[in-house]
Amino acid sequence: MLIRTLSTTVLWSLMGAVVYSTKEAGAMWILNLCSTLTLFEIYTILGRLGFAANRMSGLITGGCMIPVAFYFPGAGVDVLAIGALLTSAACVLFPQAQRGMYVKRLMPTFFGLLYVTFLLHYFVQIIQFAEVESTDESLGFGLFFSLWVVVVAKFSDIGALLIGKMIGRTKMAPSISPGKTIEGLIGGLAASSGIGALIPWLILNYMPMVVNFGSFDFSPSQGAVWGLLIAVTSVIGDLIASVLKRLAGMKDSGGAIPGIGGLLDLTDSLILAAPTGYFILLILQP
Repeated sequence: MLIRTLSTTVLWSLMGAVVYSTKEAGAMWILNLCSTLTLFEIYTILGRLGFAANRMSGLITGGCMIPVAFYFPGAGVDVLAIGALLTSAACVLFPQAQRGMYVKRLMPTFFGLLYVTFLLHYFVQIIQFAEVESTDESLGFGLFFSLWVVVVAKFSDIGALLIGKMIGRTKMAPSISPGKTIEGLIGGLAASSGIGALIPWLILNYMPMVVNFGSFDFSPSQGAVWGLLIAVTSVIGDLIASVLKRLAGMKDSGGAIPGIGGLLDLTDSLILAAPTGYFILLILQP
């Protein structure tokens, strides 16, 4: 628990410092790094399940999608389409004896791209949709809202872990993740809803110059309600990752982060939270 706490503190402090100093561009490159490494781990898990992917083509496509989507708005899906086209067409280049194996690898390749990179790229969509850029003095609303989604999603993990350890008794999904409890789930939902309301309350009342809301209205009551929805999708994303790891006989997706595991163990709760945050923003638009 101590190593996990230290790793979490150091990791988020470094990320916060990069985002604070470089704003949207820095956030995008952090997202791209986490997404690509998560995709690599997903391919590793699928390989252990007998569904080997065409890693090289998948990772190249995934590694290009988020930067292209950021610098050329709307072009991220085009990268996915071009990658799918070239990857599929490449099967004709292989000898007949290897062609069947290559074609079988297309499905897990595309699954990883769609489940990881495509869904996480919605954070870029959030930044672009808000159309309020950051300055040296303040965060643009898109970047703020992306960070809000990340914090709310991760507080679902933190709340569930702490409450589950203290009073957790009733198993939530023993066949998927034996350590998760109903009490922890309720604690995680409450933590997400609470932090979802607290952040806009602090900004509006004590730090109004920190965020440029533009024409958007985001009140603490909205933060509480939408924070609850983000928490629900975070739990689902966490359970999906747990299913994949359990089927592959893995406790963690990797060992890159001491006390936490791999990148999937860090991003699992964000994968479904990203598109959910984007759809929430569609509702909030003036």
